[in-house]
Amino acid sequence: MKSLKIVVVIVVSAMLAACSGENNKYTIRGTVSDGLSDGTIVFMTDFGEGFIVDSTKVINGKFTFEGVADSAIVVRLSMRNLSAELILEKGTISIDLSDSYGAKGTPLNDKWNEFTAQGENLLMEAREKIEAIDDSVPVAEKQELQERIVDEFFEKTDRLPISFLKEHPNDALGALIFYTWMQNRVDRSYEKFNEAARYVGECVLNFGPIKQMKAYYEMSEKTAEGNLFVDFTVENGNKDGSPVSLSDYVGKGKYVLVDFWASWCGPCRMETPVIKELYNKYKGDQFEVLGVAVWDDRESTLSAIKEDGVTWPQILDGQDVPAVVYGIQAIPHMILFGPDGTILARDLRGDDLIEKIAEVMR
Repeated sequence: MKSLKIVVVIVVSAMLAACSGENNKYTIRGTVSDGLSDGTIVFMTDFGEGFIVDSTKVINGKFTFEGVADSAIVVRLSMRNLSAELILEKGTISIDLSDSYGAKGTPLNDKWNEFTAQGENLLMEAREKIEAIDDSVPVAEKQELQERIVDEFFEKTDRLPISFLKEHPNDALGALIFYTWMQNRVDRSYEKFNEAARYVGECVLNFGPIKQMKAYYEMSEKTAEGNLFVDFTVENGNKDGSPVSLSDYVGKGKYVLVDFWASWCGPCRMETPVIKELYNKYKGDQFEVLGVAVWDDRESTLSAIKEDGVTWPQILDGQDVPAVVYGIQAIPHMILFGPDGTILARDLRGDDLIEKIAEVMR
């Protein structure tokens, strides 16, 4: 087993390391309960910086990491389709990798466990309240009660992280809680992010995934409805491997529906018949459709295009480039551009998409 390269961790995790701490020994004792994982490698990744810092093998359903870390940092343990985040800190940490929130045994991990347990309790409480609604209640009243319970649940899940961040506003636990909070919010926006950021300090805001999240929100603001399009270029985006830019299609006098998608994305491909219907009905001098493949490999994209009978233009191998420019965190994501390149609508699907295109094409 390799030792944790603490000097490297200090250099690349400077902001978190600066929060305080001294050299500390740690031991992670893990289990894998699937019974099929002996010999499988478990990787430890610095979650803040995204690089692998250690690895070990599963033997008899168990694995161990040992080393020294200058300060508490967030790490992810992963193998095959299992992963879990925890706080790497002094002491003995135990975790079942089948439970992504189950790390315990040290102060910050016990606190993380407490946070996730309280969140699970809120969810169970909401479910029980919904299930307890009498079936004899009229449909409209039942729907109103359910909406009220759901609204109350989201209010509580917003208050929960704030209560923990008051005690941990600027350490590794605060970074993990803030990241989880922002990822799970329904009303995600740059405005809401900035409101929440009041509860944390620089060490948390400089945590890698949070910095990336903030960048996405900033780009979402710049590419909100009413703004002019922001161009991007994919160097090998055409089928012949030549460069292609969004501006080759957008801002040329047509309405352009841009579909950000991937071959592995089931919901993306479920929208294909809707897009096909719109393309066949409106294509011409006033309307165009453009597919932009993100987070996908070229051959899989081309195979999906053939399987689904897609005939509209495509930008291949977009990977992160278009998603970063347009602040896209999930797909499918569609953007409708006006003839001059103004962004008219974002994130339309199904019937809403059909209605919007019919509206502008009248």
